[in-house]
Amino acid sequence: MEIENVKELIIRKIMKVTKLLLIIVFAISGFISQAQIVVKVKPSAPRGAVILAPVRTPHGKVWINGYWAVKGNNYFWHDGYYTNNKPGHRYVEGHWKRNRNGWVWVPGHWKRRR
Repeated sequence: MEIENVKELIIRKIMKVTKLLLIIVFAISGFISQAQIVVKVKPSAPRGAVILAPVRTPHGKVWINGYWAVKGNNYFWHDGYYTNNKPGHRYVEGHWKRNRNGWVWVPGHWKRRR
């Protein structure tokens, strides 16, 4: 009987330690995935890039201007495109933000309307 209690106590402690380790791993991985590439000079669009929307926007669509996106450790240019409107939201354009080390790209995103 006493051995069973000791085994149960050990299993509970192992489970607590496992949960704590998983929380730490997820917290670290979330931090790492938020890392941004810093550039010293804010880049402009490449020559011939599609940036601005054509004259008419189709019903139910939103134009997303061309922007810089991150893939691996590099930025690449993504031409502008139409996407479906997200009801109750507005699209916030991506933009370059200056920090103490240089410039970082803040991706565009949907924001709930108030």
